[in-house]
Amino acid sequence: MTIGEALKKLRQSLELTQAQMIQGSKISITHYSKMEKGQNRIFVDDLMLILQLHGVSPADFFKEYFPTKEDTISSKISQELNRSFYKNDIKKAKELQKLILNTKHVSTELKDRAGLIIAVLTARDNKTDTTAITQAMHDFFKYKEWMNDDNAITLLSNSIRRDNLKDLTPLIMMLIRKYKKLNEQNLTKQRRLATVGINYLYVLRKYFSNSDKIAFKILSWLESLTADPELCLYKELILYFHSVYTDKRQAILIKKLLKLSDYPKIADNLPE
Repeated sequence: MTIGEALKKLRQSLELTQAQMIQGSKISITHYSKMEKGQNRIFVDDLMLILQLHGVSPADFFKEYFPTKEDTISSKISQELNRSFYKNDIKKAKELQKLILNTKHVSTELKDRAGLIIAVLTARDNKTDTTAITQAMHDFFKYKEWMNDDNAITLLSNSIRRDNLKDLTPLIMMLIRKYKKLNEQNLTKQRRLATVGINYLYVLRKYFSNSDKIAFKILSWLESLTADPELCLYKELILYFHSVYTDKRQAILIKKLLKLSDYPKIADNLPE
């Protein structure tokens, strides 16, 4: 893939026209069009400016469209780890944790996520081992610019629990203020931010069912997600939580739909 092709994919994920993509720069539409086609040279300062205009860090851009071998390995492990969680497969999760600990160049976030998933899967009577959560939050606060760091945002998302919800709420509000419109971010960023909101809503509804005001604030933010097939599950979950507060019958139907759509564990664990 060329830089121009990657820019085109990024633009399409943001649902922008070429004119919108370069708005705020001195690049002409004709020149930019040729950049995407590989007909014009792309200067570093132009690329950096375009990414900056749309809140995309260079590191995220290259990781998304030009992943290294280590990135590919980590991504595969990450997907398998999430799958083990959804399938309630403790054995697989422990195998993956061992693999993660023995693999070079794996992020702290992935190590912490493995610990958190195992803690949740082995929890009894809704009581999760706090050791993994304490470690995850310890690592989270090492990030100085955490709102700009994808690993930090993912770590925050995976660390939301009943005992720390009150303490984490101001951090969630900070994210909402920074990323006011989710559809202005690329799809990867939208998934990551939406996961934070949905995990927060899950804990909020399960343990603090009368907190309607903050729930609707989170929902209003999440509803700015792009209408894209890759975000269908997120859209369904957002609709479910909205229905829990407004239309219980519709919430029941959405839950049944999730079960039929090969998400039985997610459906069974949704708070009512």
